[in-house]
Formats: sequence, structure tokens, C-alpha cells
Amino acid sequence: MKLTIVNSTSAKIPKTLFTTILKRLPEVLPPISQTELELLLTTDEEIHALNKTYRGKDRPTDVLSFGLEDDTNLGQLVISIPRAKEQAVQIGQSLNEELRFLFAHGLLHLLGFDHEDPADEKVMLEKAYKLLGRNV
Repeated sequence: MKLTIVNSTSAKIPKTLFTTILKRLPEVLPPISQTELELLLTTDEEIHALNKTYRGKDRPTDVLSFGLEDDTNLGQLVISIPRAKEQAVQIGQSLNEELRFLFAHGLLHLLGFDHEDPADEKVMLEKAYKLLGRNV
């Protein structure tokens, strides 16, 4: 899958953090027809505005997923770099690992997974860990 990254922050984030996850996708889920995905790495202010506009939530968040009705493009993921940094410190992991988790999480949302109830959350977390190459 072709990944286009738009980084509107000054953070230097290697593309390979995300492409390794996309390479594992066929091992975790059935084949998908879309061949393109966009990732926007952004600020708390920008993700706050998107969260308010599209979800009616007047606060920043860590990741947003926007699916497209398109045969080639799966959609867009938006990740807040400041929020990811804060969460990484809170849970004691590196920024890169937090970004990888948020990317996998958002990707699974685009592919129809959700975490509204505990059973769905368990399935989604298991899939995310497989995409990350971690044991559950």
C-alpha cells in the first residue's frame, strides 16, 4: 500500500515506523482492494479543530480516521504529535512506539474495527498488537 505522509510539525518522524505496519497487514487481515493511504502528522490545535468539526467533540484527541468512498484510497489518518508525546511519557514508552500504536489503531478503524464494547475492544487490540509485531 502506498503511504503518503504530510507532516505539518517540526518533528522528524521516519516513514518506516508506519510502512512496517502496512507490510504486516496481509498477515493479519484479509486482502483489501485499496492501495493508498494518507497520514497527516499534526498539532493539537489542528486535530482539535478537526475533532470539533467532524465529531462534535471540542477537544484535541490523539488519532482520527477518515474513510473515503474510493476504490483506490482507504482514507486519511490524522495523528497529533504533541498528544502522542504526552501519552508516551504517561505510559512510559517511546514516542515512536506510541506513534506506531496510534497508526495501527487508526488503520483498524478505517478497516471497520471499533472498541465500543469490551469484546470488540479485545479483538481490535489483538489485531493492533499483531500489526505491531507484539504478543498480546
